[in-house]
Amino acid sequence: MTAAGYRVAPARLDTVAGESGSRAEALSTAQSAVDGEKVPATAFGQVSASAAAAKTFEKTMTELGGKLGSHVTRLRTIQSGLTASAAGYRRADAQVAAMYRALLPEDPLPRAGNPAGIGGAADTGAWAPAIAGNRGKVADALTAERSRLAALTDGDEIARSRARIKLYEDILANDRQILKFDPAGNGRIVELVGHIEPGTRNVGLFVPGVNTQMANFDAYAGLGRSLVAADPAGRTAVVVWADGVFPQNPVAQGPDAGYAQTMAPDLKNFADDLRGEIASHAGSDVTLTAIGHSYGGATVGLAETHGLDVDRVLHVESAGMGHGVWSPADLPPSQAGIQRFSMTAPLDPIVLAQGNAWGLEWTGIGHGADPDVFPGVTELETGHDAAGSPLWGVSSHNDVLKPGSESWTNIYRVLTGGGSVQP
Repeated sequence: MTAAGYRVAPARLDTVAGESGSRAEALSTAQSAVDGEKVPATAFGQVSASAAAAKTFEKTMTELGGKLGSHVTRLRTIQSGLTASAAGYRRADAQVAAMYRALLPEDPLPRAGNPAGIGGAADTGAWAPAIAGNRGKVADALTAERSRLAALTDGDEIARSRARIKLYEDILANDRQILKFDPAGNGRIVELVGHIEPGTRNVGLFVPGVNTQMANFDAYAGLGRSLVAADPAGRTAVVVWADGVFPQNPVAQGPDAGYAQTMAPDLKNFADDLRGEIASHAGSDVTLTAIGHSYGGATVGLAETHGLDVDRVLHVESAGMGHGVWSPADLPPSQAGIQRFSMTAPLDPIVLAQGNAWGLEWTGIGHGADPDVFPGVTELETGHDAAGSPLWGVSSHNDVLKPGSESWTNIYRVLTGGGSVQP
């Protein structure tokens, strides 16, 4: 087979596995419909043979259900085998690629046809082994999630499982640069979009908020991709950081600072690693901007109390400056030179959290000062969406992140320092 040039394509194995799973689901539905189906004897008339006919019908349907069940089991066994094989090939490919990549010299030149550096193989310095290792973890998670999906019955859980599968498949198909990955629970993940290399001038560190989980991570990664792609010179990279346990209920858990207090030191430590990667691969002429959305703003704010090493901070629909942060005096001296910006759309319910401790700050409730009025912060307008409609109300909370909106443009301007932002 090797002499004939045979090459296994994991993507093809995934496709056939998916087809087998679909057939299994269809047959399982049919099995449920016919297995043990009973028809009253009166349906066969009012003669002496009616009861016997009914029993014969029931026996026939039961046997048919058994045969269908056997086919379902066989198809699911084939599906599991194919997905496991695809995962094995991907792990082997990742290991071989990492081995050869370690032998190659660094290539500081931009990728032809991909100036923005989205996806694709590139030198990723100290993160290269982690990226290669995480490909194997993602492949394993894909196999496990497909098996898990087959046993789910709850509609919401099925939707979340399918969203995870879609994310995992896209990561593997597009060689996405996953720096950290853990599928347990709601999942934890960090992705580098673009490349940190000679010529890079702007790096963003984006932290999302309430309800962040593996199933919706790609929405936030999409923001990173849009920001990187918008720079025609390929000088911008964005890290999307979701390496923590985020609150999942804005009312019951959103006011609790405990999640941010746990994540803030990890975010600070990651930023230190990111600074090291920037210094070794892009040099000193790089601006690092932390962008916190919703609860992520409070997390970024608390990371500042630990000495978060960034040049700019942008609060987007932020819950606050961080638990216990009410004035610049509550921040360490290391944060004195940081440029800060904030934007909040009118009537976004997040305003109920901003600057409000509900009198319970001592219990760990509340997220400190309102970023829009914090001393030294430049307040920006959210403006209009891509269609020209004003951004306001509940929907604006996430709509401000959509490309084409004035809010997105202001995010890009803060990140790149390209022209004046609109206060």
